[in-house]
Amino acid sequence: MAMPETVEILGVRFDNLTRRDAAGAIAAAAKGDGKRYVVKPYSEFMARSVDDAGVRGILNGADLCLPDGVGIVWAAHYLSLNGGWARALLQLPLSLLSIVVGPTALRQPIWEPMAGVDLTWEMLSQLERADASVFLLGGAEEEVRATVQRIEERLPGLKVAGARNGYFSTSGGANDAVVAEVNAARPNALLVAMGFPRQERWIVANLDRLDISVAIAEGGSFSFIGGTVSRAPGWMRRSGLEWLYRLGRQPWRLKRQLALPRFVWLVLRERLARAG
Repeated sequence: MAMPETVEILGVRFDNLTRRDAAGAIAAAAKGDGKRYVVKPYSEFMARSVDDAGVRGILNGADLCLPDGVGIVWAAHYLSLNGGWARALLQLPLSLLSIVVGPTALRQPIWEPMAGVDLTWEMLSQLERADASVFLLGGAEEEVRATVQRIEERLPGLKVAGARNGYFSTSGGANDAVVAEVNAARPNALLVAMGFPRQERWIVANLDRLDISVAIAEGGSFSFIGGTVSRAPGWMRRSGLEWLYRLGRQPWRLKRQLALPRFVWLVLRERLARAG
């Protein structure tokens, strides 16, 4: 079966690439001309893009929009199924069950979930091979420093041109100072980890002023890379249950997780609308 180049979910167009190809495209952009930005929406935040046309425009305006997490892969698969409204309702619980018992059944029409931090490591590896430099922006001071240390240990050939925390005003003189700090380092790629949608809005608002080739919205990747947050065991990641592990370790995430039922509802509503 031929895979489509893009897949639309709730009005957002996702580029359908393997993790390796996505990382390669980012590395090529880092060494190329022009200015580009990359986003990685997660299912928790898709409802925000439905409610906010500005956020949706930012996601669709990205040079690459990549699916972060199994929820996006599930939605793409469910929306691709055939049948009227009765079949759509019957397929819903079965497709949701497949996330746990048979996640490989969901690997159409999207090749694979990017799983944010996995893509970040693949991207950093390819940036190292491309002889590109990076700047890390986001997280708390201790977190970003730990992230730099971990990257330098694992990828000693990758130049980390600079790093700073993400706690600053995104307007006025404080923001100007951050832009100047990034530009002084002259990185090829800028990794921005300030949470959705703050990081995406900041990238779009400042891209023209930044002396970089590509900016990547990183979400919580620094927490995992730096070791301040542990990843779920492999079997939980393969079964699409990493969200449950993170909820157990970080109960404060419950408020964010409550967005998932609405995400499922929005996907069901779109499927029923397509069925007529």
